[in-house]
Amino acid sequence: EDSIPVLDEENKIIGVITSQDIVEVVDEELGDDYAKLAGLTEEEDLNEPLIKSVRKRMPWLIVLLFLGMFVSSVVGMFEAVVMQVAIIVSFQSLILGMAGNVGTQSLAVAIRVLMDQQIGGKHLAGLVWKETRVGLLNGVLLGMLSFAAIGGYLCLQGNGPAFAFAVSGCLGIAMVLAMLASSLSGTIIPIVFKKLGVDPAVASGPLITTVNDLVAVISYYGLAWLLLLRI
Repeated sequence: EDSIPVLDEENKIIGVITSQDIVEVVDEELGDDYAKLAGLTEEEDLNEPLIKSVRKRMPWLIVLLFLGMFVSSVVGMFEAVVMQVAIIVSFQSLILGMAGNVGTQSLAVAIRVLMDQQIGGKHLAGLVWKETRVGLLNGVLLGMLSFAAIGGYLCLQGNGPAFAFAVSGCLGIAMVLAMLASSLSGTIIPIVFKKLGVDPAVASGPLITTVNDLVAVISYYGLAWLLLLRI
């Protein structure tokens, strides 16, 4: 249909909605949600003033700055590990990157499901359970691949097999934990926001990224401290 009538309670026509109106509204809402995933308050206009764009982005950037400082302070707690096994710093970005990728994927799935206003608690629980299994399985597969590839790479660099595969073992196990946690946070955080009456897209993206970084850092350096220094 090109258009549909709008009726009041007495079934009298009070207006008409055209298909073009619906397309424009949907496009506007999609653009708004996409902008919010990046931590913006609303979709930006390319022609808006510079200062206005800065004001829109600054609040979440300030919040994330302090959260990032907290993550950095956690890394600082493992200074002794880094001083004794400096090579592990080389693979930190790999853990953080993969955790972020998994969290973004789970977030996209969760946002898409939450768009359905009729979805109930049973379906949401099923979504969390599914994403947990997906994150765990992906983490195990990629962790095993990382264990073999990084261990082989370190051996080629002249390190002993025991040391090389101890480091890659830390990386592999940390990747499993980080990807599992990322899947959970990418699914649960938007659901909680939805329950609180907050648009899930408003803060899910930036918040999930920081949470994932924190989990990944603690898992990676904690395992390095335990396996490489204590055991």
